[in-house]
Amino acid sequence: MTSRLRALDGLRGLLALYILVGHEAPFLGLPAWAAWAGSILSHGRGAVELFFVLSGMVILRSLGKGFTRVTARQFLLTRAGRLLPVYVIALLLAMVALSAGDPFRALPWLAGNSAARDIAEAVWPQPWFAHVAAHITLTQGLMPAAVLPDAEFTILGPAWSLSTEWQFYLVVAAILAYRRTGRVRSEDWRAFAAVMMVIGVIGVLLDLLPAQWQPGRAFLPHEAWYFAFGIASHGFLISGRTRATWWWLLSLVGAVLLQWQQNPLTAAVVPLLWTACLICEAPRTPAVFRPLAKILHASTLQWLGRISYPLYLIHMPIQRLLMLALAPAAGRHVVVFSLLWGPAAVLIPMSAAAALHRWVEVPCWQWSRRRAQHLGPGPLAGQPSLARRQALLFAKRSKNAHQPIDGG
Repeated sequence: MTSRLRALDGLRGLLALYILVGHEAPFLGLPAWAAWAGSILSHGRGAVELFFVLSGMVILRSLGKGFTRVTARQFLLTRAGRLLPVYVIALLLAMVALSAGDPFRALPWLAGNSAARDIAEAVWPQPWFAHVAAHITLTQGLMPAAVLPDAEFTILGPAWSLSTEWQFYLVVAAILAYRRTGRVRSEDWRAFAAVMMVIGVIGVLLDLLPAQWQPGRAFLPHEAWYFAFGIASHGFLISGRTRATWWWLLSLVGAVLLQWQQNPLTAAVVPLLWTACLICEAPRTPAVFRPLAKILHASTLQWLGRISYPLYLIHMPIQRLLMLALAPAAGRHVVVFSLLWGPAAVLIPMSAAAALHRWVEVPCWQWSRRRAQHLGPGPLAGQPSLARRQALLFAKRSKNAHQPIDGG
């Protein structure tokens, strides 16, 4: 197994691009003959669920590389260093954009556009301090309608999935804290997958509560089977044994059945697309999948994959600010607005995301990894201990050198 799964990196970029364009389309005032395009781009939840599958696989893959034990503190610190700095910037920008004005008043053709209103808030939600507090603490995914209606999507819509991700990280950290038996071994993925499946079953039981007390879709039990699917995919890749196949099939069926009532299309497409991308990671990709593999390995999608996280969070507040800035220049004319705003709503968020990736995401992640090495009994997953590094260096030099290592 290579150090990078390039097809899945390309998938990450493709998903980020799909969500970016999908959030743009309803505001363009597409003509009736182009309504099919809006329909194709309206399955953003399916794209996010694929991100959840990716996350389950990536987290177990990183833990499985370890030479020494990974503590819960180390794990949470590195995750926080990777995600929270960019999130704070995106949240602050979203608050500025929400305070700047109502785009639905500036763009009259959106008056009856329910898809656009599902994406963007017209004004600040009330009580605003409760929604801000929920976003700051990433607890918006825990709020039922009876406590805080629509808390997941109010200030920074894409952050609903970040709340779910953080709940998943807390579960992983709890497992790491409970085990205390040494490093995460390659076969331990079964335990993580089993825990996520149990949490997914709890989500089914919670759906029996009265509607106003049911947690929203950002509540981890509602998405846990997708994380389990990604974890089982990791197990299948590293072993390929029959037992791993059964785990993979069980998580696939669970993910499909639990989502079928909400959206049969995405419930079927998500596992099919994921499976096709996994096949593209094979050393010898079957001929029928080579066109897809070529697309996923394209340099553009690889680049988008690298900046996918900041792009996912930052694009909506930037698009909203651009709406308000360009609406007067467009003279309230939908065609002029679309010609001005359409390209800018893609290119400017990409540029901002690239800057955030380079100057915020990567440096903060590297700092958190260095800081985490000083916590707990051993270095991070994927980082050998000092003794192990010295042993590897000694073996490498002994193999290639014709004199003692000390040069004497």
